[in-house]
Amino acid sequence: MKNLCARFGINPDELEKTVARDLGSIPRAAGKAFAIAAIPGGASNRGYCRITFEGANDGMVLMVLSDPDPAKGVEEVMATGAIKELPFVNVHRHLAAAGVPVPEIYSYNRERGLLYLQDCGNVHLRDLAEADADSRRFGFETAIRELVKIQVDATRLPSDNFLGFLVRFDRKLLRWELDHFTEFALSARFPRALTAADQKGIAEIFEELTDEILAGPYALQHRDYHMDNLLWRHHRLWVIDFQDALMGPLAYDLACLLYDRDTSFILGPDLIRHLVAFYGDRLEERSGRPLDRAALQRNLELCVIHRLLKVVGRFHFIDQVKKRPEYLRFIPYMLPALADYLSRGPRERELLRLVAKYLPEVRELVEKQRGRP
Repeated sequence: MKNLCARFGINPDELEKTVARDLGSIPRAAGKAFAIAAIPGGASNRGYCRITFEGANDGMVLMVLSDPDPAKGVEEVMATGAIKELPFVNVHRHLAAAGVPVPEIYSYNRERGLLYLQDCGNVHLRDLAEADADSRRFGFETAIRELVKIQVDATRLPSDNFLGFLVRFDRKLLRWELDHFTEFALSARFPRALTAADQKGIAEIFEELTDEILAGPYALQHRDYHMDNLLWRHHRLWVIDFQDALMGPLAYDLACLLYDRDTSFILGPDLIRHLVAFYGDRLEERSGRPLDRAALQRNLELCVIHRLLKVVGRFHFIDQVKKRPEYLRFIPYMLPALADYLSRGPRERELLRLVAKYLPEVRELVEKQRGRP
């Protein structure tokens, strides 16, 4: 608790008093003795605590915002004036209405930036993936069923004020994420190494990839749909960390689910192929429309490339700017998949050549692909 409060400049005693007052107005918590303990992790603009009650099996999760202003902490390029309500609350309402399993919001202290949420436990999809092959397959198939529900049911559900429909992966946002890689994985790591000509070449390929992504199908995307944002409790999967949902390329969340962090290493190519086919089958079933599997595969390839470049750049950004190096350990698991997908076409191979020119770890992978010792 002390570390979280220190990070946000909050007085721990005042926080506990505020929580006590808030809990008094929540029927399931009123009058019960409670304890608060910080949950490790959390983004730069929010932290989490677990509230337990004496003699009760189920507690609550407390989301603590660094600033109660709903627009604060949104670092990405967003639609001007779109954020008039806390994104978590806005997106939660829409997903819940579409039948997506999201934790219930018990109470929201807008003035202090405190949200009291259903506790969905601490067993992640990662835990199922690391247990055994059957659990791994079952867990990811379940995750895909819920993903398809988001992309079909929640996309079809009409809403005039849903933030996910007001914000989309447009050219500006797609390029902003790709340029994150150039800025932090290349330029910041190796100052003055990147030549103007190579930077221009990378930018031109980024623009071509963006053109192709924009020409493909779009649906609602969670935007961070990976196994550490999916919880398993009470025999069902729960979706969390959904506040950045927006309209995006069809296969973006699928790419995130299968290739984020160390996931592709855990799953392996055979299971990934099965899950891609499983996703296509479930999408056809739920939408009632035939799916062009070749187009889906190409869209997935583009989204995997975009997502991996973005995340590698983002993890270097978090290390360099936020001084949090813990995510760097995932990069070695992502680079083989990036090198693989960048070797599948002439335009992508040119990008791979340019990246390998500056990143020794990628250069080593390219040399292995060529059969060099």
